Amino acid sequence: MSVAGDTNQMTIDKTGKWWVATAPADTTEYLIAYQAEGYAIDATRLCQCRCGSVAFSLQADPDEGCAQRTCSACGVKHLICDSAEYWDAAEPRQWACAECGHQECNLAVGFSLYEPDDQRRDVRWISVGHRCTKCGTLGSFVDWKVGYGPSDQLLGQA
Repeated sequence: MSVAGDTNQMTIDKTGKWWVATAPADTTEYLIAYQAEGYAIDATRLCQCRCGSVAFSLQADPDEGCAQRTCSACGVKHLICDSAEYWDAAEPRQWACAECGHQECNLAVGFSLYEPDDQRRDVRWISVGHRCTKCGTLGSFVDWKVGYGPSDQLLGQA
């Protein structure tokens, strides 16, 4: 599977305990297969800092449904999608790779969308996928339901 505009071949090894990927963009393929809570992923966004880096640390609170990425290159923090609304009440945990313990990853956000309503598709579910930059292990540390509309603006806030 390839992403439109991506000229690199994505490769995921699915034979071991964890899926392991060779490229940051593989995180999107993982999210499509993962389908948190059984919701199909309709759109994905690979996270990239405004400085150009695709390596981050990740803090998240699965109970509150929010996540923050911090750029490994420049230190800029970014609350993912609607996380700012819940961050003050959150008790975020630092993500670490389940395989090697490393705390730097590539991130992608997957969106499950409701059926179109008046030319707009609101977001139903958000899944944050990660790929360890050290060993390539894939996973999803946090996902959450979006229970309001309009919410199509969240697609631009990964």
